Amino acid sequence: MILSRLTLLILFFSNFSWGVLEVSVIKNEDNALPVKILPFQIIGSVQGGDLIEKIITNNLNRTGHFSAKVDPSFDKNVINFSQLRSEKFEALVMASLEKKSEKIFDIQLKLIDPYSEKTIMNKKYAVHDSGIRRTAHFLSDQIYESILGIRGSFDTRLAYVTVSKNSHGKKEYRLEISDSDAQNPKTIITSTDPILSPVWSPDQNKIAYVSFRNLRSEVFVQYPFVRRKTLKLPYFDGIASSPSWHPDGNKLAITLSKDGNKDIYLYDMEKKSLERITKNPSIDTEASFSSDGKKMVFTSNRSGQVQIYIMDLESKKISRATYEGNYNAKAVFSPDGKSLALVHRLGKDYRVGILDIQTRDLTILTENELDESPFFAPSGDMIIYSTNKKNRGILSVVSIIGRQTFELSSVNGEVREPSWSNYSQ
Repeated sequence: MILSRLTLLILFFSNFSWGVLEVSVIKNEDNALPVKILPFQIIGSVQGGDLIEKIITNNLNRTGHFSAKVDPSFDKNVINFSQLRSEKFEALVMASLEKKSEKIFDIQLKLIDPYSEKTIMNKKYAVHDSGIRRTAHFLSDQIYESILGIRGSFDTRLAYVTVSKNSHGKKEYRLEISDSDAQNPKTIITSTDPILSPVWSPDQNKIAYVSFRNLRSEVFVQYPFVRRKTLKLPYFDGIASSPSWHPDGNKLAITLSKDGNKDIYLYDMEKKSLERITKNPSIDTEASFSSDGKKMVFTSNRSGQVQIYIMDLESKKISRATYEGNYNAKAVFSPDGKSLALVHRLGKDYRVGILDIQTRDLTILTENELDESPFFAPSGDMIIYSTNKKNRGILSVVSIIGRQTFELSSVNGEVREPSWSNYSQ
């Protein structure tokens, strides 16, 4: 039941807001599935119906799969299926909100297929009335999965770093988290020392990141949803960078230069032990795991160029993944493990691409000059990354289907280093 979860998160974060990222739609794709959304039927004195409709519409449209529209003129009492089919609508979304008590209301969500004229989903949920945004994301996931048969990723979170100037003119770094649409932001850490490479743990309860607060690069683990002291990993000689969670949630891959060369190590948080994973005279860095924990992808210059390699963690066999171009870096596995999102240099530009691991086909998804840090949505249909626009760091999200693109920028400064959480537990 989502009621208790929503209530807990709302209470905990009530005093931590900072600034909302501005969302700008850059590219719309016309070749998408049309979905008609009817205004929510309000029963009793309920607030938030219009906002829920808007959030659901925006969520569906961002994926590139849908072209969703709210139609207040449609007669829900006499559904004209012929009209819906002539307009090529794939689904009709109907919902009602009913107040049950001072803080609780029920939502009835119905999804109708205009072609079979049958109800394909009809569910009822009890939610807390102060959790409107989280409720809308949850309902968006239900609609998405009912139509496509794939779990949606709207009820998830982003983590990122914002950089601005404080009142003394000094750079101020903030580790922020937000809803998947960049709304409802919360500040987790504020520091005048650089914060880099935040990454969500698989259970969405921890964020690992790099900080220079002790005048050297060290890896820390923050607990954003509980009042628990920040954990600092042991200091190892040299530079520590690029933390990445193993799918078991207890281990972190880290790039360390403790032995004079940058290699990838695996730190076990329970055993407090460190294992060296790569052993090559070249630079090995930017590790990331497949969702099943069987493979690790990383960046290396062992061929004389910066390229992507994949290690089978059981056999320790390493194979080169990229061959196109002389610079490919910062790769992450897609949720299904079949593709990699990565940064590819094209001429003088650095762009986000997606690589089919089996065929080695590389598709460039972006048209920018300086893209960095790609990260898949847990549904695998969108990629968030950082880029530069007018000499200012922003985040951008591109859908793999249709190349729907929207940008996330801050009026207070720059936005960098995005990470997309896994599904809520």
